[in-house]
Amino acid sequence: MGAVVIDTNVILVAKGISPQAWSSCVIACQERLDRVIEGPEKIVIDDNRAILGEYIDYLEDDDSTTEARINVFFLEWFIRNYTNPEECVQVSITPTQDSRGFEEFPSDPALSDFDTDDRKFIAVAVAYENSHQEKSPILQAVDSQWYGFREALVENGLEIEFICEENIRDLYERREGN
Repeated sequence: MGAVVIDTNVILVAKGISPQAWSSCVIACQERLDRVIEGPEKIVIDDNRAILGEYIDYLEDDDSTTEARINVFFLEWFIRNYTNPEECVQVSITPTQDSRGFEEFPSDPALSDFDTDDRKFIAVAVAYENSHQEKSPILQAVDSQWYGFREALVENGLEIEFICEENIRDLYERREGN
């Protein structure tokens, strides 16, 4: 079957509203989201609708330019289909009161500084693997923090698909001063 978790920045890059994304990255994200729509991959989200809520925030925050309106197609398609089990899998994640944020988020100290707002994507990927016995890659575009944590994420059994690997590596290296 196959399923993917889609970080919101992939959608923002595809909409053309991420200034750090190269034009080739915008196209790559648009094409990757088109492949998801065309199937057979399903999208994995949490049943608490944290990811859905974040997606909707960016749908409503549309800047109404022609290009942005064209590229919002994925979000509109997703909003129509997130309850369709042929297109979307909803998994349960368990919020915690500790710094991990979710029971499903790895307790590895190497991930202790990982962005708390992005932990839901990792928790969803872990919950999906636990319930379906298969990995769900997390699609990532230009959030360089993810690139900095790539080794720790892999060591914790996660698969990250860097759609724009050259772009994100460049951003990471500039951020780190390399």
